[in-house]
Amino acid sequence: MTMRRELVLKALRCEEVERIPWVPFTGVHCAKMLNMDAETYLKSPQNIVKGVKLAAEKYMADGVCAVFDLQIEAEALGCGLKWSKNNPPAVAVHVLETKTLKELPELTKNSGRIADALKTTSMLKCEIGDDVAIFGLICGPFTLALHLAGAKFLTDMIENPEYAKEILVFCAEAAKKMSVWYLEAGADVVALVDPMTSQISPRHFKKYVMETVAPSINVIKERGGLATLFCCGDATKNIELMMKCEPNGIAFDEQVAVAYAKELSEKYNVAIEGNLHLTTTLLFGSPIECVADAKSCMEDGGLRGFVLSPGCDLPFDTPEYNLEAVGKYVVLGEEPIKSSGFLSLDEALSGCDAASEGFDDVKIEPGKIFVEVVTLDSEGCAPCQYMMESLFRVKDRYGDKLTYRETLIKSLGGIKRVSAIGVKNLPSMLINNELVFDNIVPTDEELIKELNKRI
Repeated sequence: MTMRRELVLKALRCEEVERIPWVPFTGVHCAKMLNMDAETYLKSPQNIVKGVKLAAEKYMADGVCAVFDLQIEAEALGCGLKWSKNNPPAVAVHVLETKTLKELPELTKNSGRIADALKTTSMLKCEIGDDVAIFGLICGPFTLALHLAGAKFLTDMIENPEYAKEILVFCAEAAKKMSVWYLEAGADVVALVDPMTSQISPRHFKKYVMETVAPSINVIKERGGLATLFCCGDATKNIELMMKCEPNGIAFDEQVAVAYAKELSEKYNVAIEGNLHLTTTLLFGSPIECVADAKSCMEDGGLRGFVLSPGCDLPFDTPEYNLEAVGKYVVLGEEPIKSSGFLSLDEALSGCDAASEGFDDVKIEPGKIFVEVVTLDSEGCAPCQYMMESLFRVKDRYGDKLTYRETLIKSLGGIKRVSAIGVKNLPSMLINNELVFDNIVPTDEELIKELNKRI
């Protein structure tokens, strides 16, 4: 029987395996398992190691992520963070809004919390690395560029492309350094997590992303590691381009169909990872629904070049029994026992009143604008954060004529509201109850144009 670690590595090499490997992206959910908040958890290598080991054992994981925090590099380069109790931190101060690239500090192994992340990886490698695969997660160059420069970077791509390229070259070098350091610390796989790439067109992906991830992918392979690209949001339009970057694997969320990605996987010999539904299944579903979701993914993924994972890092409050059920099914073939103690998602939604949670219909008054931004959570999801930031950049010019609301699908009321208005992709922005920006973060000019139309 192949060891758990080797199952993951074989799958990412597109070799056939006797069973599909399972890698839960537990993230700050591990903090919940340890009864602590996300900030306390993420600021201590000892806490992270304890939480990851517990999750690996309890959920029967074949692979684990050392640290799931895409703000580590940005913080080390001078960005200010806003910490949360149940999410990774969010970038609150974009350093390039007040400084130039030449003024940024040098990125070293000891910058900010980088030393802690590498220490965590080394400790995990020593304590469980023979049994499970260790993933080192870094912030991809495009998302790091947004962290450093803010939402204005999207405007710069159009109006000041040479400056945008300069930032991306800088971020590509940072990602390359982090890739080497994670491999030296013992990571088997280095994942470039670049969620903001789902927000751009294939034309811009070719122009701005492909050449900036290449240095990291090349150095990882040269040093004997495995490289993956990880993008959340509806990345369907860019999945083939991600594979053309020649990583060992790509990871994506529930907005991308596994069957579609599988066809491309076989064409390019690039493995795929995905894509259990984060909220509608793992957070609010029952064990039976979670296993049904896993079965569907596994049927489409097959025994060659597929790793079962959640679509992104797990919500803090994901019930442990749902993840245990998935682990037992994948590893042992055990079906969950039907129990009246667990509500299905439909049953939970039937007893939910969206209006009581603040997600009621808003009547549009003449001369007024109501903006509704539908997100997973702008505190913990980069595309969601920058969708909100795009609104914050322009809203003050409209004064009291503009009101807004963030509708999160991390609550039953939010899920019910999103279903009622027919939004299918995250993040999305509605203006006066009309879907205007569907899984695409607008530039200032684009948003102002659409707001002015409706006022």
